[in-house]
Amino acid sequence: MRRAEAGIYAIAWSHGAMHAYLVLLPALAPLIKAEVGGYALLGALISLVFLFYGWGSLPVGLMADRSRKKLMIALSMLLCGVSSIFIGLAHSLPLLGASLILLGLGASLYHPPGYAAMALYTSEMRGRYMGIQGLGGLVGMALSYITATSLGAIIGWRATFLLWGLIGVVTGLLDLLIIVEPESNPQGEGERHREWISLSIGLRRLVVVFAIIILSGALWSGVSSFLLAYVNEVKGVQLLLAGGLSTISYTVGSLAQIIGGELSDKKGRRIIILTGFAAYSLLLFALTKAPRSLPIILLLLILLGFSFYVTQSPINALLGDISPRRTVGATYGFNFAVKYGIGSFTPALAGYLTARYSMDYAFYLFSLLSLAAFLLSLLIREER
Repeated sequence: MRRAEAGIYAIAWSHGAMHAYLVLLPALAPLIKAEVGGYALLGALISLVFLFYGWGSLPVGLMADRSRKKLMIALSMLLCGVSSIFIGLAHSLPLLGASLILLGLGASLYHPPGYAAMALYTSEMRGRYMGIQGLGGLVGMALSYITATSLGAIIGWRATFLLWGLIGVVTGLLDLLIIVEPESNPQGEGERHREWISLSIGLRRLVVVFAIIILSGALWSGVSSFLLAYVNEVKGVQLLLAGGLSTISYTVGSLAQIIGGELSDKKGRRIIILTGFAAYSLLLFALTKAPRSLPIILLLLILLGFSFYVTQSPINALLGDISPRRTVGATYGFNFAVKYGIGSFTPALAGYLTARYSMDYAFYLFSLLSLAAFLLSLLIREER
């Protein structure tokens, strides 16, 4: 395997590791909730992570266009690993909160340089490369769910965070050795002028696109934070088995990332985004009405994983299509800032609805958010 290809897969694995850290807390929520005071406070702590994770992407995006992307990706892994170790050692709420903030900041360092690197490696197969990127993220989430629940049940949630902390440190060091820095290929003034004219026209449509991105981030933050707990506590699936079901859902989602990227290169981005959000809204509502039947729950989780994640590669490729190469980092930085910064409210709101009413109401909220994303997707005007 050529070194450049190895670098692509190192970036994709780092994406998976970063997302693994973001779901460790939700995956271990049934074990942690008593220690922190229940789901309302736990939901607020999860939102705190996503708040810094999301808004931190904005300045990181500007840095990614001026710094070596491989260094930023490696630093993200190192900070995630160190903060995970701190979380495992934290025995007070203030220290736990500070460690979670550090985790959010470490995770925020990944997306702008990671996605900018993938966008700069190719233009003809951008959807495919975004699919590989997304595949790494979903594999990391799947591994995190299954290892967190199984290890948490055996060695406890603190030791699980410590173990994942070591994985982050090793991953960061390997990134420094493997990743190849992409070329930004700066253009002359005439080419830059034409790009900015194209971008100014696209800005009139970006309002709709970024509204969809915000809803997508709200869905990711909310559903990934409460899915395992919902299957465990509402649908009565034993914790370790619930972790396995969640792993299956995200494994299917990883395949959906590849399929969505490939189809968006061939059929266009809009139709894939529309179909995915429509199905996701219906399936989230169906989950609340489903009986406590393991085969039905498994089928719904498989379909949920596919329908949501099939939309992600087309959305990310669409942003790469319209961004000038020399500012692609800023584009993805703004993308993830609004996606997860504004979308960070969902776990806190879902935690409130769970404490005030029931966890079903959190999933009613998620279904409505997906319906709104579908309706906005009808307004997308795509230029290929």
